[in-house]
Formats: sequence, structure tokens, C-alpha cells
Amino acid sequence: MDPRMSPRRGPTAGGPAAADVAGLPAATGDPGGHEDRPAPGRRRGGPHRHPWAGRSSGRTLREARPDAVGLDAEVLAQLPGIIRAGLENSPPRFAGASLLVASRAGIAYEHADGQALRWQDASTELPRDQWIPARTDTLFDLASISKIVTATAVMQHIEQGLLRLEDRVADQLPRFAEHGKGEVTVQQLLTHVSGLPAWIDLCTAHPDVPSRIDAVLTAPLQTSPGSTYTYSDLGLITLGLIVEKLSGTGLDEYVREHITAPLGMTETMYNPPAQLRDRIAATEYVDADGRLVHGHVHDENAWSLGGVAGHAGVFSTARDLAVFAQMFLDGGRCGGARILEASTVQDMFTDRIAEVTGAGGARRGLGPELAAWTYHAGLTSPYSGVHTGFTGTSLVIDPLTDTIVILLTNSVHPTREWSSTSVTRREVSTCVAHALGVVPQQIRGGWQAGDADASTATLSFAAELRADLQAGLPATAAELHLDLFAHLETDHDILTVEASADQGETWLPLPGRLEAPDEDPVEVPDGRITGWGRRVVWDGTFALADGGAPLVGEVQIRLRLTTGGPPRGLGARVGRLRVLDGGHELFDSHRPDDRREILADGWVLGG
Repeated sequence: MDPRMSPRRGPTAGGPAAADVAGLPAATGDPGGHEDRPAPGRRRGGPHRHPWAGRSSGRTLREARPDAVGLDAEVLAQLPGIIRAGLENSPPRFAGASLLVASRAGIAYEHADGQALRWQDASTELPRDQWIPARTDTLFDLASISKIVTATAVMQHIEQGLLRLEDRVADQLPRFAEHGKGEVTVQQLLTHVSGLPAWIDLCTAHPDVPSRIDAVLTAPLQTSPGSTYTYSDLGLITLGLIVEKLSGTGLDEYVREHITAPLGMTETMYNPPAQLRDRIAATEYVDADGRLVHGHVHDENAWSLGGVAGHAGVFSTARDLAVFAQMFLDGGRCGGARILEASTVQDMFTDRIAEVTGAGGARRGLGPELAAWTYHAGLTSPYSGVHTGFTGTSLVIDPLTDTIVILLTNSVHPTREWSSTSVTRREVSTCVAHALGVVPQQIRGGWQAGDADASTATLSFAAELRADLQAGLPATAAELHLDLFAHLETDHDILTVEASADQGETWLPLPGRLEAPDEDPVEVPDGRITGWGRRVVWDGTFALADGGAPLVGEVQIRLRLTTGGPPRGLGARVGRLRVLDGGHELFDSHRPDDRREILADGWVLGG
């Protein structure tokens, strides 16, 4: 993908009506488009290189100082306050947390706070001497992060030639063909476009494991295969059953033998033994059973299947999970263990569903969730992955900065009704993005906006545009020039460049062009910009014209940023603003008098 994106540095132009919005350079998996673009280190127009391609170093995770792996320790020092704010929220977003940040194969930051066990039931705290503090080695129920473990097992079978992505599921599990599911493929299960429902009740609706498995296999479709994205537990349960059939062992045995043991992940397991209970984060109090879930899987359907299922059931620590993540970053290897081929990892982290979900929709590889603004936040790119878990867990990998962020919490302790970890997940990822210097240094002192929920921010000034005085020559429009960094949630947050020649009665979107070193230039025909921005500073040129006719006289110029919901990206930053009319510089924000004329509503100057 991004050619010039050094490991520490990528806008699509797009908007609510994607076809009407110009996109900054897109690459395979980019929410703003799907063309191949040059890769890092390549010149403009060169061949595309996927950022997950060619990774096969086999590094081993080690402890490292933040500055030794490209992280700013002073910025990372904000992380404990972010975790503490989640703990002190009313109601708390989680009871306890374990956080790990690794970059360039170095574990640069670990932190734990709160309680692994605090509550007796949904309203009663245990006596303080029975509380168990969360530690960096606390085991958490990973919930749906287990799906990535299952996807890895499936891809191992594909590498061995025992299974193909295009294989029909019913060829492996004939019972699955019921209710018109005979053409559903393995890939459709991995990418959640099979048409299966998200969930069915196995725990109370069926009496035993065989009947529950049969209910999974015979569940009817909700939509036609390949037509709709519906995140489905049933698909992953089914994939787990395929692994068991092909391997001849239970899913837990297979994962231990072929994934966790080779990687040395000794603290990753299904159904942890009772002697580890004091190291395990408790989850929910279940009113119906009058019990606190502590030491066994929280997911009811996974529990009803014996604690081992393709969609949930794995317990792990932040350090063990980091080893698993590093395996992906290093092309399927970690240390001396080869879990997957590098090409398989690239396949897993390449979007497969953009044509189904459209601009601004979900992105999925073969298992991993990609470009998930809701928790990747400041680290979001078309290539960032991987998954969250309902219990309050999340794993983020950014291949562009070679970085792993793991946040394990017990957000459902004592009840799932209290709160969500989403805000804390976003704040953690964004803090790490700033520590990595994702916002380029040269733009940090500019005006910034985009961190307010469902808001509109405007940056405006006026310029007096002259009419062309040279008789006989065609009139030419003056131009707005600006320095721009944009990291905006695709199709939900929009930056519009516009002008008014009637004192703000009407506003015209300005056609323009964006350029950056080593990037293909991007046309912005209607002045609207969205997307992840490729982590570069763009030089924008916008014609001050109405349908090709130059604007003259006093013209108001405005940059308007609208956010569609909770802010999830790094927002937009604007540096120098200039208006050039032929050889005349009519406005320059570097001149103090001109700078004072800029009206900033919702934009602030950075530091």
C-alpha cells in the first residue's frame, strides 16, 4: 500500500454519498476506494505493495524502552490516567484492566489497574479483603478474540490442502446443507457474509451438546449468502467444527498443539484449571443461576458447548496475546515457530467485503476485523486489525507502525448493563498513535478539529479578490492553498472546503487538488474530504470559482468539519493558509495581521 509510508507515518475523499466525494489515494482495503496504489518506498505510479506483504522476520518479543522502539514515553505516561478514568466513570466501564503496548517487537509499556474480582453480585461488593487486584499477568476471558484463534486454525488447514476458501461448508458438514445453505462457503463464514443470523440460543433452548451442535448446523439463513454482512457467532462455531473434523481432535487440543504450544503461549487456554482461579478476572453475575462467572467462559453458548467453541472460550494474558499478535506482524512466525505462511497472513489481513458493505461500512479479512474506527481510533488505517471481545477485551495491530495494543478488561463485571469499554479503547489507541508520532511534526502547531461528538467546526476568513484586468485574456480564478492532515472516520466525518461571494448567504464547494511527496495527486471535485489520510501532510490547491467562473470581490472562505458521532480518528489539522491571485499573495496566515483575521469556531491551535 502506501509507498512512502515509513513505519512511523497515509485521505480518501469520500462522503455520505460516496460516488459524489473525491477520495484521497486508495489501496486494496482502503475504505475510500479499491485501486492499487504504490507501496512504501516506491515512486509515484509504481507497483502496489501490501503492508502485510513480505513479513517473515521471526523476531522474538522482548522488553524495550519506549524511545528505543519509536514511542514517546511522555505521551505513554497518559495511559494510566485513561485507564483510571474508565474505572472511575459512573458507572465504571470495567472493574479491572491490563494494558500492553509493543512496537518493533519490543514490549514498551505494561500497566494494570482496578480489580480482577470486586463484586459479589450486580449490586453488592465483596469485603475488601476478598478483592483480587488486576495485574499484568491476570488471565482474562478473551471472548470473541477467540475467533481469530479459530481463523488461524482454519487457515492452517487451508495451507495443508485439506480445505479451500471456496469449499462449500456442507461438503465437510453435510447437516449444514439444511434450509438452503448448501452453497455457503468457508470464506463466507470467515468474513461474516454467509447469511447466517448473528446468534441463536443454544444454552436454554436445547438440552445437550449434540442437540446444540445440530441447532447450529441447521440454523436457517436470514439473507442470501454473500449479500449482507452480519457478524455471526454461528459461522465461527461451524468453522471450529470443521477444524475438529479435519484434525480428528477437539478444537482446544488442536489449538494447543498447533498454535499456542509452538509459540510458547503457556498461559493461553480453554477451560482454565481451578488452581488458576485467583489469577482470572471475574465477569458477570447471572441472576438466573445466582452465580458469579469466575474461572469459566462468560459466553453462554460457549459454556453450553463445554467451554470450547469456535467463537469464544479462550483465556489469556496480555503478554501471551502479544506473542500471538507478533506472529502476525512477522509473517506467521515468532521466534523459531512457524504458525502460518507469510502469504496466508497477508490474505487474512486483506479486506474481502467492501463490495458488500460499501463506503464507510465494515471491513473484514479472513477472520480479522479491519479499519475498525470504533476501537482502532487514532491507529486506524485500511490495514489495521484485529478484534474485540464482549467481555471488554481488544487487540489492535497496526502494520504501518509495527505496533500492537492490547487492552484486556472485565467490563461485564458485575453486569453487562453498566457501561462499555469503547471510549477507553479509543482513547488508548489514540494515545499510542500520538506516542508514535502519527501526526507529522510539521502540522502539529496548526489548527485542529474533529474531537467533538456530532459537531460542526468552522475555520473562516475573507479575501478581496480582484477581477482580471488584462483585456483580451481569459479570466483566471484565484486559488486557496493550504497544508492539510486528515484522519477522519470514512463517510461519517467530512471536511468541506467552500466559499461564499454573498456574505455567507450561500456557500459553494471548491474544486481542488491534493498533492504530497511520493503520493499520486488526488482530485477533489466537490471540496469534501474524508478517510484515513495516509498519515501525510497534503498540499491542497482549491480554485475560488463557481462552475469555472472566477469569484471576485470580497469572498468568504471556510473549512467546515462535521463529525457524525463519537469522534474516532485524529481529526483534521490545517497549517498555512494562503490565497494567491496570479502573482499576488492576497492572504497568508503566516503574516500576523492576516492570522488575526481567521475566525476559528471549534478549531483550536495545536501545540
